[in-house]
Amino acid sequence: MALLIVLAVSCHKGPERIPRRQMEDIMYQILLQDQYLKLHPELRRQADTTLVYEGIFESQGFDTDDFLYSLSYYLQDPARMEKIMEKVGDRLEAEGKVVDKELKAENWRKDFLSLYSLSPDTHHLPQPVSPLDSLATVQFHKDSLFYIPHR
Repeated sequence: MALLIVLAVSCHKGPERIPRRQMEDIMYQILLQDQYLKLHPELRRQADTTLVYEGIFESQGFDTDDFLYSLSYYLQDPARMEKIMEKVGDRLEAEGKVVDKELKAENWRKDFLSLYSLSPDTHHLPQPVSPLDSLATVQFHKDSLFYIPHR
């Protein structure tokens, strides 16, 4: 029994440092999650941040202890942490541009389709300035017809 306890304790290495690329992914997902919770305050009150982020860490194969250990590691070198956050910022900015472009296209599509959903308003159709189909503007002279514009 004592051997099992010694093996269990010796096998547990402690928190693992998250590689830079995966740390970037985690920070990116955390910022997206924070923004989502900011936009939905009713969820923010219900969310325990450790539980919210735990799913993000697990998706990368880590846990909260690994994240806190890694965050401490990267914060010891502010230039390295700044590079990570710059990459995250660039990624968010690029994704924001794509979303903005998609929203503009969707709004254009909705505006275009709304033109066809309008029923025609015959009261506001442009009226001809000089009606050509009226006999009042046509005069008969001998063997010919000629048009006199309506005045």
